[in-house]
Amino acid sequence: MAKDAADGGSNRSYEITSCAPGTLSAQELSACLEIIGQGGAVNLASAAVELPLAAVVAVARLGEEIVAVGAIKRVRREYASDKASRSGTVFSPETQELGYVAVVEKHRGEHLSSRIVAELMSKDVGQLFATTDSERMKKTLKGAGFVQKGHEWIGSRGKLSLWLHK
Repeated sequence: MAKDAADGGSNRSYEITSCAPGTLSAQELSACLEIIGQGGAVNLASAAVELPLAAVVAVARLGEEIVAVGAIKRVRREYASDKASRSGTVFSPETQELGYVAVVEKHRGEHLSSRIVAELMSKDVGQLFATTDSERMKKTLKGAGFVQKGHEWIGSRGKLSLWLHK
C-alpha cells in the first residue's frame, strides 16, 4: 500500500493510499461506491460490479473516513473499442481506463482528485484512457499529462470527451 500524507495546502491532513481492491473491506468498498454514486457520472450498478475487479484503487482518507476514490479499471476490450469509435480515435482495446474519480462534496477544493490521479499514475500500468463530461476533471486529466483526443459525443449527462495518456 502506497501512502502520501501531504495536506494539499489545507489544514486537513489527508492520506492517499493505493491497493488492490481485494484488500479493502466490504465496508470500505461500500464507502467507495457511495462516493462514486454521489459523483453522478457513472452507472452505480456497473460500478458495484467493476470496482472490485479494478487493477488498482486509490482512496483519500481523513482519519478513518474515506473521502475520495479513483481506480484503474480492468481491461474491457468492448468498452474501450466503443469509446474509440465514439470519439473517432484509434487506441488499443487492451488499454485500461482511469475512472471512478470522485470526492465527497464537503472535501472538494482540496485537490484530492489530482492527488488520487497522481497516485494511480504512479503505478505505471502503460497507456490509459479516461472519459469525462466534467470541466474540473478535464483540468485534472490535463494536469496529469492526459491529452484530449478525437471529438466529443453525447453521454447521459452531457458531452463526453476522450483523454489518453502515453
